[in-house]
Amino acid sequence: MKEKERIEKAFSQSPVGRARAAREAGDRIFQIDLPIERTARTVLSYLSYGAGGGNVATKKQMTSMGQVLEAIEAEGWVLESADFIYKPTGSISRDKLLSSGQTAETTGEIIGIYLFRAVERTPDP
Repeated sequence: MKEKERIEKAFSQSPVGRARAAREAGDRIFQIDLPIERTARTVLSYLSYGAGGGNVATKKQMTSMGQVLEAIEAEGWVLESADFIYKPTGSISRDKLLSSGQTAETTGEIIGIYLFRAVERTPDP
């Protein structure tokens, strides 16, 4: 029984589960923010920064939202609009080696903001 409860809880917290709950509650509008791409420093970047050394190593993680958006629409929603923002999560700067000035690196994520409108349900004839 615990496994079933764990699966149900995970689904209810997922984007599709949240869309289903909003539809069942009678909401007419559903908005969800989903991360699309994250850029983060790697351990190598911390070591190179601390040593005053070369290029900063970063790691990018991308997520495809197509299947998630389709699954939300299958719950009785239609995508009305989408917008995207860049949210910085950190930055690091250091003096340039062998020249004046500084160099900086910013890490962050691109977030998709999706607005859905409930599809009108027609009664069965």
